[in-house]
Amino acid sequence: MELFAYRGKETNFGDELNYWLWDRLLPGYFEKSDGNLFLGIGSVLYDSHPPQLKKIVFGAGYAGYTDLPTIDDNWKVYFVRGKNTAEKLKIDVGLAVGDSGILIRSIIKDEPREVKYEASYMPHFESAKIGEWEKICKKTGVNYIDPRWPVEKVLSEILASKLMISEAMHGVIIADALRVPWQAIEPYDPNHRDKWQDWSSVLDVEISFQKLGASNALEWIASLCWNKRRIIYAIRKREKSLRRLGGCFLMPKTISKLRVLAKGRGQLSDINKLNTAHQKMEELLEVFKRDYPPT
Repeated sequence: MELFAYRGKETNFGDELNYWLWDRLLPGYFEKSDGNLFLGIGSVLYDSHPPQLKKIVFGAGYAGYTDLPTIDDNWKVYFVRGKNTAEKLKIDVGLAVGDSGILIRSIIKDEPREVKYEASYMPHFESAKIGEWEKICKKTGVNYIDPRWPVEKVLSEILASKLMISEAMHGVIIADALRVPWQAIEPYDPNHRDKWQDWSSVLDVEISFQKLGASNALEWIASLCWNKRRIIYAIRKREKSLRRLGGCFLMPKTISKLRVLAKGRGQLSDINKLNTAHQKMEELLEVFKRDYPPT
């Protein structure tokens, strides 16, 4: 079976979590391809997957990054990330169980943890690339977590945090699953916003988004061009050159806002709803193993 996860030029915690999680929950399943494509964590319900492959959906979501896929006999849906995905794909809303990142609770159990940081901040991986978030964090005394770091390092930093502040959706999803209070930062790029409501719809979480703003002049310029994607892609491609032209200037208002947020309180989903989603996922994992026994 082939495990599919999004991979761009920059690695990203939420996507790389696939390789960390499924190797532990389904050891040996993804060592060779047999015409089956496993779609787990991420907004990877694309219309571009090879039509001849069997697409096995285990918690993935749709976020509008491609046209809607046509769900036919070559799709086997165990569950999807949320109600929005189910509605858009025109499938039974009962298949909306949650983001499969919640299954991290099957590996990392609830137990006392050593808190080293009063607050940590994780930007979206695209913001980490063109922004100055590590410098912003140093100015505020907030621990910086880079979503491009190895999964193990990111997990250890989340677990060591009293409060998780994150523009990256899986920074919040994993913090919530591990019972680390969180504050959600509204993604700077509007393209990444709708999927948050997909995850929260199953857990009945009303996300109190905070607006943090740009970390530097380069991100601020990008914010003026969201409806002109070619310009956004050009900025991301030429970010090193643009930094030298003054794009690395830090935004004072953002420093002040992060200081305030770091002293605030975080959210958590209802533990009963989280446990219900987790239990259902574990049951479906056993069904999957019966349907596709390891060879």
